[in-house]
Amino acid sequence: MKVLLLHPADNLPRDRFAGWDLIVDFGRAPASTYEDWSKQTACPIISIYEFAKEIDDLRLCRNLLQLGFGRLMDAYGIDWWDVSSLAIVPDLVKLVLVDRAAKYIDQSCELYSTRPFPFATALQNRLRCTLTIPQRPFQSLTRRLRHYSSVLSKLDGAQLSQVIEDKFDRYHAVRRRLTKRRSSRNATAILLPSAYVNVSRMAVRYAELLPDQHFLLVYARRSGKLQSLPANVFMTPLESYFESTANEEGTLCDRWHALREELVYEEEIFEAADRAGMLEKVGSGLRWGLRVRDAWRNVLDREPILGCLSADDTNPYTRIPLLLAKSRGIPTVACHHGALDCWMMLKNLTADAYLAKTQMECDYLNRTCHIAREKIVLGGPAQPHRSQPTMNARRTWMVFFTEPYEARDWRSEDVYRDLLPRLCSLAENCGLKLVFKLHPFESIRGHRKKLRHILGQKEHGIEVLAGPPNDELWQNAKFALTVESSTALECAARGIPVFLCGWLRDPHAGYAQQYARFGAGRLLESPDEIEDIPRLLGSENRLPASVENAIDPRKFRELFSIHDCLAASNA
Repeated sequence: MKVLLLHPADNLPRDRFAGWDLIVDFGRAPASTYEDWSKQTACPIISIYEFAKEIDDLRLCRNLLQLGFGRLMDAYGIDWWDVSSLAIVPDLVKLVLVDRAAKYIDQSCELYSTRPFPFATALQNRLRCTLTIPQRPFQSLTRRLRHYSSVLSKLDGAQLSQVIEDKFDRYHAVRRRLTKRRSSRNATAILLPSAYVNVSRMAVRYAELLPDQHFLLVYARRSGKLQSLPANVFMTPLESYFESTANEEGTLCDRWHALREELVYEEEIFEAADRAGMLEKVGSGLRWGLRVRDAWRNVLDREPILGCLSADDTNPYTRIPLLLAKSRGIPTVACHHGALDCWMMLKNLTADAYLAKTQMECDYLNRTCHIAREKIVLGGPAQPHRSQPTMNARRTWMVFFTEPYEARDWRSEDVYRDLLPRLCSLAENCGLKLVFKLHPFESIRGHRKKLRHILGQKEHGIEVLAGPPNDELWQNAKFALTVESSTALECAARGIPVFLCGWLRDPHAGYAQQYARFGAGRLLESPDEIEDIPRLLGSENRLPASVENAIDPRKFRELFSIHDCLAASNA
């Protein structure tokens, strides 16, 4: 049996490879792509993600992570396995898929790969066979240059600047010298840590519930900075709190090496991860995280902080301050900046309370993530102003809310090559203008390039929007499509029908099913169902349990007052 492993960044080989019995794609592509490839190669082609078992895989990873909890503690009560291990979860999940693929493939196979990569090595080790990588001289360098060229061509100026800072100034050595140190404030404030714009926006929306209370938004990366703030929120960069050295680095690195040996000995999947070099992320994350920790320690030492609200308790930049505040006895509250957070299945809930913005999110946290109901406080942030549409206004847009598909190993070009003809046809049949509203991680420049490559000159008839949705979009949108973006809930609140492209959903999170369970949009199971949308538009679209209800300001204030008020606040 001759098996080819296809790296997510590689296209189907056309020249040097032939005579395959099976091709395993370590990326994801629409069914139409695999059908075309199968005809060209005269062999079956499957994605590694066909072996996914959705939510069960994350629970399996949770059990694996449990082996390391409480064994890498620092002097300030932070469990660094709890912080750093989240970085290797995507690798662990994929190793689970590799293990299932190995049971599917004949162990006596001849294994080939389009390039060297860790999961190909992991599958080779699992099958105990040889791995052949027919690679021309300098091909690796050429591919790398092509990759960076492609990535850079899709970024706008702000995104490029952020990438450069993250890549070449990871320890904030340069940024801290270029940032003017601010004087500490005398007024007590609730800390709002952030590293991304969506996190900042959600935290500030909650801050607007208490106009007489001061809040301090500290952004760890430039992408977390907001252009405008309410009067009760003050903003400053984390850079000015960084120092040149980190405490405990040597001691904790020694402890990590010991823990690493134990994990590799105790669990086969950690041994596979170690062989593939994946556990190195924990060590490098530890050295970086200690500097981030000390910066947040300086924030808490210099500023009169009376509480901490983190709108992302997964990212180390915004999880570490929550853990530090907790260790100091400062009231802590967490929430998620989006509609749902599957990472709650994996991490320890360390905040005193977790805010669920909707009944849908509350159900997901309790039923799917197994978060104790007494830890969940139901209540969303301050409701945004929603302008009322003109009575006779004619809605002329069909809006597609995009998501960063590449981050989930989707072959983005193939996704759009499959979607665009259907979307253009639907817009034409409905007499509407096709509008793409981009995810914050995407740029107009990169999206235009993709549309132009697929549609040619026809892309000029398509509108592409970036930034937060504005009144023009909501006033003109007749209906919308997305995969599992939280904008589905915003559409619901405004009475705009929304359709979920379920075949593109995350293979592990279960978001699309939860949306459908609570009526937040209609789930489409295949791209062929897009043509049915005109008929489906006449169906009733009620969303009683997925729309945000703002928490009572008094109840919200209590969360930062006393620790024993949580049970009463849930009453």
